[in-house]
Amino acid sequence: MRGIDVDYIQVENGVVKGYPRPLPQNWADVSNFYLLENERLRQYGWYPVRFVPATKTENDVVTGQNFVVEGTEVVQYEQIKLKTQDEIQQENIQLLENIREERNKLLFECDWTQLTDVPISEENKGKWKQYRQALRDITNQSDPHNIVWPTKPE
Repeated sequence: MRGIDVDYIQVENGVVKGYPRPLPQNWADVSNFYLLENERLRQYGWYPVRFVPATKTENDVVTGQNFVVEGTEVVQYEQIKLKTQDEIQQENIQLLENIREERNKLLFECDWTQLTDVPISEENKGKWKQYRQALRDITNQSDPHNIVWPTKPE
């Protein structure tokens, strides 16, 4: 019996054609094709696909997929490779840019707290000033993958 959330892939002469997808409703002059049992679907060259993710570390990147017909199914193996130093460096540069962008957005949102005529107490104004300084110091943290963001004053 077919699973509801199963994707299928077309196989011709043992060769996988295309990519996993839901079954078509009509195919090769067969109406309600998607209602057929797996055994009948295989007779038409449609096999269920089982995805096997690669075991990745933070320094791996997905490079593609490998499809293998194994008995009554097609197994989709995720392919990975180790990131190059250049890729890691570019990723870190982008991460720092994202951190700065978020920091600038948070600073902009609380600019009003430092105006001379803002109706808040000097104590609260001081808390906002400390928060804003902590935001500006974000880029001094040593690990951009584990940024500790300051807590916004109440």
